[in-house]
Amino acid sequence: MGKGKLDKEVIAMKTRQELKMQAKEAIREQRSVASLILLVFLLKLLAWGVFNDIVIGNLGWFPLFVVNLLVALALTVLAVGVMREYLNIYRRKHTHVMALYGDFTGQFGHKLAGMLWMGLWAFLWALIAIPIVLLAVYLLRTTGRGWRLLIFALLGPVHLIALIPVIVKGLSYGMTPFILSDCPDVPAREALKCSMHMMAGHKKQLFLLALSFIGWFALSVLTLGILYVVYVGPYYYTTLAGFYDEVRVRASADGNGPPRELCGTVIEVDIALHAEEHET
Repeated sequence: MGKGKLDKEVIAMKTRQELKMQAKEAIREQRSVASLILLVFLLKLLAWGVFNDIVIGNLGWFPLFVVNLLVALALTVLAVGVMREYLNIYRRKHTHVMALYGDFTGQFGHKLAGMLWMGLWAFLWALIAIPIVLLAVYLLRTTGRGWRLLIFALLGPVHLIALIPVIVKGLSYGMTPFILSDCPDVPAREALKCSMHMMAGHKKQLFLLALSFIGWFALSVLTLGILYVVYVGPYYYTTLAGFYDEVRVRASADGNGPPRELCGTVIEVDIALHAEEHET
């Protein structure tokens, strides 16, 4: 099959239903590992919070700041590892919980730099909404009770409109952790650009995919997070990994994704597999 024909054959993406079904099938093969990966990460977040509750007031602000900074950086890299393992699960590759710590022996700086670069741009876009929030707080504190409902009515829609660019950019940056974990040779700053290129024309699909899990997230809250750990979280992140695989292959075929030579031959193999699926 020629390259031109091959690229045209992979344009159609899997539907949300197909991605979810494939994610369920993949999780079924490594259900316990899928839950343990998320559990380990959440326990580390919980331990971090407990540590701060215990030592606050007993340590000076500077030592506490240094410790929290180091922990936050380590958890940031660990989060990339979590995405990588769910990507492995989606691709039906055997994994284990200790694989999470692979980034601490290699590519730590690369993944940290990429995530910090993404976080910086996300923060800058979030600044759009800050003046509106500050204005609302000021008006609510300085006006009488009778005017507060009017302030809510006027500033509420404006605040929501200001959040639209933040949400759009968040969707555009959403594939960055997967790129950092999947293509370690892509420069840290380039990973964000790759995500933006890959998500061009696909942000609505990702938004609707995330929105389709709202009911599951609500049930997770009702079960105090237990359902999230044992089912919803692994299900959601494995589906996101599948979405990444879909946009990655198509963006690579169009020349908008991570360069094929940097991701190895897996890109070519996946394009061929997607073409075969389309033909069948």
